[in-house]
Amino acid sequence: MATDSKTAIVTGGSGGIGRGICRRLSKDGFSVVVHYGSDQTSANEIATEIQQANGNAIAIGADITNESDVANLFEQTQTHYQGVDVVVANAGAAGMGSVVDCSASDFEKLVAVNIRGAFLTIREAARRVRDNGRIIFVSSQLAERPREGTGIYSATKAAVDAMLVSLSKEIGDRGITVNSVRPGATSPGMFDANDKQKSQTFIELSAFKRLGTPEDIASVVSFLASRDGAWITGQHIRADGGMSN
Repeated sequence: MATDSKTAIVTGGSGGIGRGICRRLSKDGFSVVVHYGSDQTSANEIATEIQQANGNAIAIGADITNESDVANLFEQTQTHYQGVDVVVANAGAAGMGSVVDCSASDFEKLVAVNIRGAFLTIREAARRVRDNGRIIFVSSQLAERPREGTGIYSATKAAVDAMLVSLSKEIGDRGITVNSVRPGATSPGMFDANDKQKSQTFIELSAFKRLGTPEDIASVVSFLASRDGAWITGQHIRADGGMSN
């Protein structure tokens, strides 16, 4: 879709779903900032891949739990591309296990990345994205329908989803849309596809009898980032192949 040389930041752009989103937004005509936390090699690989396909992309590292790091990510983007139009807050941490067995330190680590990191990213996006821009959070269908062993992870995603609804009303007068995408079991992604028994369970739950792919999620992000998504805001879009029906 035509974008008039707009710029998108994708946090966690070096991971499975992040890579799919970076590729798709580049194909749509965006200049892409591939954010990474620690895996600079993978981020450089996807940026180079996009460049070799005649797209525009750079890799920028930042600790999303650090306020100054997040501000610097946006400042570098604005210096290089003269503005920010779309921010996809995709970076996150997986954490499975029962609530009763979760240590306080493990809880705090998950909250630091999935809530604090998402908050700092989305807040900075709200301050810097140009009018009529897009803010998109990659959530999880587990935010709506937690399963056994996902309580803490589900809570972190649900917390950010709630924040987004308020934010959509706070900056809507600037034409900025704020939404989340809720993937189901997606591979590669947060889902451990090496667990064959669990994989088969989610395959059977899907109307299409398969796991999701990064491309499935990227297609939904692409729509929300496009002009056609201008009338959708404050929404949580399920992208799970019917797994949560």
